[in-house]
Amino acid sequence: MKNSMQIPSDITLACCQHFNSGIGRYSYMLGESLRELKSNVKLYKVYKPNHTDVDYHKHKWIKKIPYRSFRGLHSYILPYFIHQKIKSTPKDQIIHGHWFLSGLAASYTPNPVVVTMHDVSLLHITEADKWFTGYYKWAINRFKERRTPIIVVSNNAKMDTIKYANYPEELIYVSKGFLNFNQFFYDDTVIKDKDKFTIIYTGGLGGRKNVGLLLHAMKVIEKKYPHVFLKIAGAHPEYTNYPAIAKELGLQNIEFSGFIPDEKLNQFYNEADLFVFTSLYEGFGYTPLEAMAAKLPVISTKGGSLTEIVGKGGTLVEYNVMDMIEKITHYIENEKERKQQAELGYEWVKQYTRKNSLEETIKAYNFY
Repeated sequence: MKNSMQIPSDITLACCQHFNSGIGRYSYMLGESLRELKSNVKLYKVYKPNHTDVDYHKHKWIKKIPYRSFRGLHSYILPYFIHQKIKSTPKDQIIHGHWFLSGLAASYTPNPVVVTMHDVSLLHITEADKWFTGYYKWAINRFKERRTPIIVVSNNAKMDTIKYANYPEELIYVSKGFLNFNQFFYDDTVIKDKDKFTIIYTGGLGGRKNVGLLLHAMKVIEKKYPHVFLKIAGAHPEYTNYPAIAKELGLQNIEFSGFIPDEKLNQFYNEADLFVFTSLYEGFGYTPLEAMAAKLPVISTKGGSLTEIVGKGGTLVEYNVMDMIEKITHYIENEKERKQQAELGYEWVKQYTRKNSLEETIKAYNFY
């Protein structure tokens, strides 16, 4: 490994997801940041002509990866489409793959490769079928055999990578995520509805996100406090069982807000009174931090890295309905403490800067 920290003059980034996903957003922000450091960046990303992120392709440094999904085969054939675009990268140039599908495509080039795994949750959290899990494990073993440096997004994720993937510690770099504070900020011009108390959740709606915990707590909360409303933001709630659970519980004060575009997300945070996060496992966890940046008090579960990332900036809750009800009730009834916690979170989130994250990413590049 080199002793001096050098920023690559040229680098190729490869992203296997669209920019409305967490991985996609990470790719774009990293590319922008490296460009500000005068690195010549090419970012190859998946492309569909009618997708909501199509406007990003107006930037010359963002290159298209047209692809076909073939339904259930999407993840197995996407690396082929990525590889076709990145294989002509000059051999001495680093290719940085974002998530394992991009990393797998890069691993079939002669180039030095870095892979951001974020975490290895699929090795120990049951989310995918056995075929996909086996595919995921095989890809990680391939990275290990090639001594590929990987980036994870928390110290907890690093420990999990050592434990569950048996990945060599010297090949693991911790680069915590960072926020775009121009996008997420406290906006005192937003007027809140004083007749309502609004609880929000933002994020994915897969089973691991455990939103049912909040729905069951809301059954008790809305009966006791008729002025309390819950808004759940996340794409395609109609494909989940959460609306059915809400109906079964007889919830009245609930709204499934669907996907919130980036340009409207900060206002969504600022209009709320309390943010609640329920995930069973996170390698990092962006949305609690986004809420803190908007000066919202945060209640979060403890799964994975959440204890580390949310830390003193939020109130941690156990995985049971009664504890969730107790914590939410406390903030409904105590405006002073709600504001105090919001201020604590507002200060806590300031550590998640672009500078701190980039320093660790560049260390991974300097492995070669």
